[in-house]
Amino acid sequence: MIENRERRQNVRIVHTSALRFKDLKSGKVHKARMQNYSKNGLHFETDSILDQGDKIYIAIQDSPFALKSGQLEYYNAEIMWRKKFKDTFFDFGYGVKFLPSSEKKKSKSNSLPKRKNVNKISTKSHQKNIYFSDRCKTYKGIIKDISPSGIFFASQDTFKLGQILSFALPIKNGTEAKIEGQIIWADEKGLGAIFLNK
Repeated sequence: MIENRERRQNVRIVHTSALRFKDLKSGKVHKARMQNYSKNGLHFETDSILDQGDKIYIAIQDSPFALKSGQLEYYNAEIMWRKKFKDTFFDFGYGVKFLPSSEKKKSKSNSLPKRKNVNKISTKSHQKNIYFSDRCKTYKGIIKDISPSGIFFASQDTFKLGQILSFALPIKNGTEAKIEGQIIWADEKGLGAIFLNK
């Protein structure tokens, strides 16, 4: 692979924070650490092996792009380069480019959920109850933040990264939309899930 040969048109700013990403090829969720960012992309470190051109879905807690502190944000991105490390905490470093909106819409694997009710969901912060379930049980939680691409919520129950849940989401007309989501973030502040396509 060609390593670290992207032409940087924007200044990169040092910012360290935890992130999770989903490999859209394998469907697996991985842990990583962001090192710096720019307007169009970021650099992160992880032990996972990815190839140039791979598409990933990123979730960032305490994102430098967020309008408020503690907000969980999501991005579609493409791997631009990979670098192998020696004697460091993580094995690899990656540079990624955020995908533009037009490319997100064209790519079936990267597109947001195409359900007629998804766009009716408010993107503002919430403190409302939410019910969700797996194949065995129904759970109750509190919505902290929600958008058409995912949800950040709190729950007294424990869930694994990569676990699939079915959410009953409140929409603007007072009814509910049933949407499946995959857990890609879990810490003491809450859980983050991306909505899945059908």
